[in-house]
Amino acid sequence: MKNLAKHKDKVNARELLIQAMYEFSFGHNKSSEIEKSFLKDFTKTKVDYIFFRNVFSHATKNFEKIKSVISEKSELNLFGIKKIDLMEENLMVLAISEQETESTPKNIIIDESVRLAKKFGTENSYKFVNATLEKILN
Repeated sequence: MKNLAKHKDKVNARELLIQAMYEFSFGHNKSSEIEKSFLKDFTKTKVDYIFFRNVFSHATKNFEKIKSVISEKSELNLFGIKKIDLMEENLMVLAISEQETESTPKNIIIDESVRLAKKFGTENSYKFVNATLEKILN
C-alpha cells in the first residue's frame, strides 16, 4: 500500500466522512447535527476539519443530484447488481463531492474510494466503485 503517512489527516477525514454520510443517508439527523457529533473525533485523531466540512457540506447539499448521476452512469448489469448498496453509493457521492470541491487528483480520489470500499463495503464492491468512478470522474 502507498505511504499515506504525510496525508494521514485527509485519510482520517475520509474515514469519518464515510461514517457521517452513512448516518446522513438514513435521514434521521440534519447534516449540521451530524457534523457536530463528529467534532469530538477531530480532537482524538489528526483530521483535516476544513476538508471534512467542505466535502460533507457539498455532499449533503447535492445528495440527490449526485445520486442521480451515479445511478445514470453506473453499469449495474455488468457487475450483476440490481441495486447500488448504500455504502458504495455514499462512497461515490463523497468521491464526486471531493472532486467538485477540492483539488485532489482523480487517481487519488479513486484509490482512496477503492480503499474505503474494501474496508467498509461488501466483498467485491471496490470493483464496482472503481469502474463507476472511472466513468464519472472525467
